[in-house]
Amino acid sequence: MHQLSNFSVTELPRGGQLVSWGDWVSQIGIYPETIKDTMQSPEGVPAIYVIPAHMFDLERGVSAAELEFPVYWNFYLKNRKTIFVCRRHQFRPIWRVLREAVFGPSSLFLERDYLLGDDTEGFPDMAREMAWFKADPKRPRQRLQLRDLVEPVLFDDDGCARLGDYSIRVTGPNVFRFEHAGESHEVVFRGGGQTSSGTESIHRFRPPVFGITVLGSGHGFDSASNTSGFIIWFNGRGVMVDPPVNATEWLKENGIDTRMVEDVVLTHCHADHDSGTLQKCLEEGRIRLFTTYTVHESFLRKYKALLGINAAEFENLFDFDPITIGEAINIAGGEFFFHYNFHPIPTLGFEVEFLGKRFAYSCDTLYDPETINQLHEEGILSKSRARQLNQFPSGCDLIFHEAGIPPIHTPVEVLSQLPEEVQEKLYLTHITQASVPEGLKLAPPGVEQTLTFDNLMPPELGLAQRMLDVLNHMDLFNDIEIGRAGEFLRIAQYRNFKAGDAVIRTGDPGDAFFVILSGEAEIVRNAERINVIGRYDYFGEMAIVLNQTRTADVLAHTDLEVLAVMKRDFLRFIRGTRLLNTLRRVAKNRNHGSWPLLAENAFLNRLTTYQKTQLVALMENRTFDADKAVLGEDRPGVVYLLDEGRLRVTEPDGRQTVARRGALIGRMAKSGKVFPCKAVTECQSCAYLLPPDRLLSFFMANP
Repeated sequence: MHQLSNFSVTELPRGGQLVSWGDWVSQIGIYPETIKDTMQSPEGVPAIYVIPAHMFDLERGVSAAELEFPVYWNFYLKNRKTIFVCRRHQFRPIWRVLREAVFGPSSLFLERDYLLGDDTEGFPDMAREMAWFKADPKRPRQRLQLRDLVEPVLFDDDGCARLGDYSIRVTGPNVFRFEHAGESHEVVFRGGGQTSSGTESIHRFRPPVFGITVLGSGHGFDSASNTSGFIIWFNGRGVMVDPPVNATEWLKENGIDTRMVEDVVLTHCHADHDSGTLQKCLEEGRIRLFTTYTVHESFLRKYKALLGINAAEFENLFDFDPITIGEAINIAGGEFFFHYNFHPIPTLGFEVEFLGKRFAYSCDTLYDPETINQLHEEGILSKSRARQLNQFPSGCDLIFHEAGIPPIHTPVEVLSQLPEEVQEKLYLTHITQASVPEGLKLAPPGVEQTLTFDNLMPPELGLAQRMLDVLNHMDLFNDIEIGRAGEFLRIAQYRNFKAGDAVIRTGDPGDAFFVILSGEAEIVRNAERINVIGRYDYFGEMAIVLNQTRTADVLAHTDLEVLAVMKRDFLRFIRGTRLLNTLRRVAKNRNHGSWPLLAENAFLNRLTTYQKTQLVALMENRTFDADKAVLGEDRPGVVYLLDEGRLRVTEPDGRQTVARRGALIGRMAKSGKVFPCKAVTECQSCAYLLPPDRLLSFFMANP
């Protein structure tokens, strides 16, 4: 903290800055869960929020204008409005996000979400249910409006916003001058904080056949815990439900390969459930998003304006797989059955069955038979809807049930009255540890607390599924037709090693290709450990394609399961594909130092190891003489990564810059458009060409 008179600025751990001037408090930048920081601060949760120039932080993949939970806090707990200060063009997107989050969709077409449409027994009158939650506590029989909760203040044409005796003036894109009583102080907005350690675990997590790993079991106001979210494991594949913010970093820190978790269930569009979902869409790989049409469209409306893109562009960031209520949905091998809950906005709960065991998740809902029966008597809930909402999944083998703050959540006292045999298999979510009563227990977060069902999977079926899963996740085999999967099953040989065993030794013939099914292996060269690799990683291909002996030892770091494909079978399997040439190009690029080159580009250095491997496979080495035009009006859009030498870049307005090693230059042009700048070599230079079509495919797979 730095202080001038009684003016101070505090950097918030989760992002944003708290500005205090005596009793007057405001916040610049509102990142997800920063309310958990301000709740612990001496100044408390502010009522005034300043929106930065960019409402979305692309580097972190999260909103920098996440006002939802401050609005709830200020209105319901402090009995005051939340004031947000923004530029004119920012007002409408922010208003749309808040309206969608607080009040839900303005129009509902729920019949699309049901197998039998509105003929379904228990079909909800969702508009009426949502209206009940938004009754105005100060005006009987009136509904709350968004302006009852928030008040916008816009910067005027001079860049000034006035809030009583205080003013905030924009003096730069992210520079704000605070003025009061003839005194002023300038604050530079510094962007988001970081809540993860940024380090990856050297130990790889072995997922169970069927189990649940809890990432968080708290709620949006619980400063000691992640918001509720978890992974359901099916034979080694993970389905993430409502990923908390920074879930990808959490996975890496806990040794979980993100490629094992590509399916995401989105239950509803409150910030403590969808902020991490949006972030997950923008992380490594491409996810499949499972939800209903209603929730999906709400998600699009909330975030497309914030991102500054249209709906079609937003949908290109992930693969949407619609859920139908009234039929089983297979996700990663589990059989899911969804239903709509009783909550202020459309919200899904579900049960899932796998290998004869059943798990239930309530998600956010008001489960209170007394209240539900009363609403039926008042005509708000139909008889069949009330009966459906009163059902408790007592017959399931494991139950996660929320116990948040009423009246929009389930009173924990209701759950305390359940039979003892039900409480034994019940775990609470959306609640702080301190609020859990005796006899009930919190869903335990952490990989070491993973809840499992043991001895379920027939080994033969399990191995075949695991082999196909590995094949699907290997970038090497992206061009292999699905019809050849059976051939892979025939030629791949299962092998296992104890920790410390040698899989291959330096100088051995390159007679086999290996893929890791589970466990970890370490690569050792000249008695030095080069790397530790795990599931989905592969080794041994270079010695085959280059017809060389092994250049390193590979040792089992833990107990290790691998698939081995003999050299002859491997070469036959990739015959007729681009893979042989790709592998030779990768070997050549690595020998020429392409991997360290990626680290010299600020953008490419942020890619994961898996993504860098994919990119190296695309790169084609090019050499240019001095005074050679590399980019210009007569050349189609291309992209180069400069390795050696210098490029003189001339922009359309005549300005010139010199690009050096690590510079990424060019663009992927549309329909014949060309790069608007000219780039000429100042000396003999080397660069890697990134073919536009394949680079586009790379970006589509890694949005």
